[in-house]
Amino acid sequence: MPRYTEQMVSEQVRKSELAKRKEIENGQPCDNSVVTISRRMGSGARIVAQKLTDVLGWSLWDKDLVDAIAEHAHVSEKVVREFDEHTMSEIELFARGVFGDQEVAGFIYPMHLARAVKSIAKLGNAIILGRGANLILPDALNIRIDASDERRIHNMMEYENLTNQQAEAKIHQSDRDRRHFLTSVFGKERVEHAVFDLTLWMDEFTNDDAVQIILAAVAARCGK
Repeated sequence: MPRYTEQMVSEQVRKSELAKRKEIENGQPCDNSVVTISRRMGSGARIVAQKLTDVLGWSLWDKDLVDAIAEHAHVSEKVVREFDEHTMSEIELFARGVFGDQEVAGFIYPMHLARAVKSIAKLGNAIILGRGANLILPDALNIRIDASDERRIHNMMEYENLTNQQAEAKIHQSDRDRRHFLTSVFGKERVEHAVFDLTLWMDEFTNDDAVQIILAAVAARCGK
């Protein structure tokens, strides 16, 4: 486990804790402080997620950090250190409720993934990017960000300095990989019937537009 990844996990935990303290001090605690963002490569979702964290002060958990928690016990301890035994039991029961309690090889990663995502959600004040978090946390503010292939290719060419052919090949491979991951972990039926609170088609919005729309949705959720 690279030292840098452990430091990033610790940094995100601190962000969640600080954001929660500020809300309490301001008399505006938010009980619905988890946003999941599902996306396809090139849609601009990562930029939108980063802009959201900059505005809200929340933590941001991407694929690498979520996998680090799921796959390395000593990293997960940094996330769950503030939870008592009762809370950890709830997280364990939750994970088994999502994926069953079979500890065979094919179930080990999904179980750990559910524990990791639920632990991040327990911390609160968090944005989780990808990893099927919307399927694990149906009560979060679940958002889908997508765009046409043309827009996605354009974005990849601009931000990663790729040729048109390279960008097209990269997004299509990513689409196949994401689809395989989601269906192998969660099952085709659950993936195809996933429900989102908000879907943004980025051909019609700028990244800043998307941020403002999501902030309004967060405010509405927290108001409840």
